[in-house]
Amino acid sequence: MKKKFAASLMSVSLLTASLGGSLLAAPPAFKDLGSVAGQQKIEALQQKGIVKGVGAQSFAPGAALTQAQALQFISNGLGLSALETPEADPSKTAHDLFPAVKNDAWYADAFLDAANSGVSIPGAVDPSAKITREDYVDYLMDALKTAGNLPMINILVPEIADQDLFDIDKLGSTQLAIALEIAELDADKKFDPQAEITRAEAAVLLYNAVDYFNGLKLPATILPIEE
Repeated sequence: MKKKFAASLMSVSLLTASLGGSLLAAPPAFKDLGSVAGQQKIEALQQKGIVKGVGAQSFAPGAALTQAQALQFISNGLGLSALETPEADPSKTAHDLFPAVKNDAWYADAFLDAANSGVSIPGAVDPSAKITREDYVDYLMDALKTAGNLPMINILVPEIADQDLFDIDKLGSTQLAIALEIAELDADKKFDPQAEITRAEAAVLLYNAVDYFNGLKLPATILPIEE
């Protein structure tokens, strides 16, 4: 069984500002990543200012990610502030689109940028609510797919042992993420879609998504993430 995937070359070109070059002053290293899977990937995103900790030197890798944090990760990593679909209404504020989001909240721009770039976010979303693994991947892959027009490619849909636990409308996003090696199944070929995703897991998926796009044939100005 095969499906087609359309994503955006334009979204990748926007990564230059966030991933290219070195920061003038590197932030303090996280001190709580010593035994965390994906440590180098998280540190690479931190050095580029894409993800931040819950304190100066703490990332809280095992903590559950919130909706607000999820959209901030994705917006920063994929440069969503520079993307806008024809359907976007520039007169709308984040609060107009999402009543629970205050316009002066630290995450308001991330919600607005994600919505304007085509990410499907429920209007009744609670920014402080924890986000599931399938919902995070759905946001992430939605951001990639709706950014523009990459050539259509065929992918082989992977077998997922706990496929029956997915929201059928979000299953395709996880299948796509697995096929593109952005996400992976566990040893039993399960994804555990309804579990809350941790901050570490979300950061690693974001890194993999950015790395996937940087691996395409891009202009020389697009630099890979340095670890």
